Amino acid sequence: MSRQVSLTLNLTIKALLLSAMLAACGGSSAGRIGPKGTKVVKLDPVNPKALREFEAAMRALRLGGPEAGETAKARLKAALEIDSKLWEAWHNLGVISFRDGEDEAAVDAYTKALGVKKDHMPTLLGRAEANRRAGHKKEARADYEAALRATEEDDPARRDAAARLASLLRDFGDFDDAVAVLRDTVRLSGINARIYTELGLIYIQQKRLELAQLVLAKAIELDDKDKKDPAIYNALALLSQRQGKAQEAFERFDYAASLDANYIDARFNKASVLLDAGDYTRAKAELVVIVEKRPDDYAAQVSLGVAQRGLKDFDGARKTWDKVIKEAPRRSTARADAMFDRAVLKIDFTNDMPGGKADLEQYLQEAPSGHAKHQAAEEKRKELGK
Repeated sequence: MSRQVSLTLNLTIKALLLSAMLAACGGSSAGRIGPKGTKVVKLDPVNPKALREFEAAMRALRLGGPEAGETAKARLKAALEIDSKLWEAWHNLGVISFRDGEDEAAVDAYTKALGVKKDHMPTLLGRAEANRRAGHKKEARADYEAALRATEEDDPARRDAAARLASLLRDFGDFDDAVAVLRDTVRLSGINARIYTELGLIYIQQKRLELAQLVLAKAIELDDKDKKDPAIYNALALLSQRQGKAQEAFERFDYAASLDANYIDARFNKASVLLDAGDYTRAKAELVVIVEKRPDDYAAQVSLGVAQRGLKDFDGARKTWDKVIKEAPRRSTARADAMFDRAVLKIDFTNDMPGGKADLEQYLQEAPSGHAKHQAAEEKRKELGK
């Protein structure tokens, strides 16, 4: 149930928003705040009316508040109606859409930005992440590879992009390609902790645990001693889990989460260990924090429903899974999990046999055929048909 570490780029959602924000710089142009280590660039000359709308959008993001995103979206769209070539507006619209869980809209906005500003690395990486989350592996891979081609060999961001590409390939079982990407990156850009961490995760999935231990130890050696990377310790916890060391895994997940309160993967994995142990109260507490920090984390919401069911809060579990089914991408694993769990809840826990049968049929009709619960659902349908 634990999920692999998702190595954090310099271009996290927060950093993307910062990199997208523009501040007035006089005349009809403005300076763009780039990611760390990049130079401030100038907006190309734009229609003054479009620029005013654009600056109003950036002001809304800087001020924050519950309506900031929607206000910024509306202003950006107004700017683009005036000047459709304002690529920074398309980029920022992609950032906000991705943050709001609207992956297809994010892909569309980033694509329009790239139509004007070809090979802009933050936009390529933003589209890669949106394509990835939407399940478009081929498109995500192409964007990561384009981002690598668009960077200098000594650019630290290149290693981050390579790690993300390798993790995408790992997720789909393309281990040889993933290792090749990392080796090529080391040859061109040198080693760092993030590359070794990703390599360790590949070895864990390949069940080459001694090699995983070796490269993760190297990752620790290369890590910033003053600001430890929680991704390394999350990976070490996954290794402990594979080795059957449940207590050690839990302690390492807990340590990784303590290093960065916003590092969601370690917190999720810690909650998974608690769920497996039947400690639903503590698991729920961890999962509630995740859902509050990342409302579009549907896997965490599915697990929250499991914790609620374990605490006999059946109505709460049903509502949680209903929300995932309504909001998650139609062919996503999380949505399929929620449909199956809701059906089982009604059949095995609340004695709602008609409702459970209907939910089971919905699962069988809409869930991907390769989903892990598909065979169990078929067997359950046969059982209920007797």
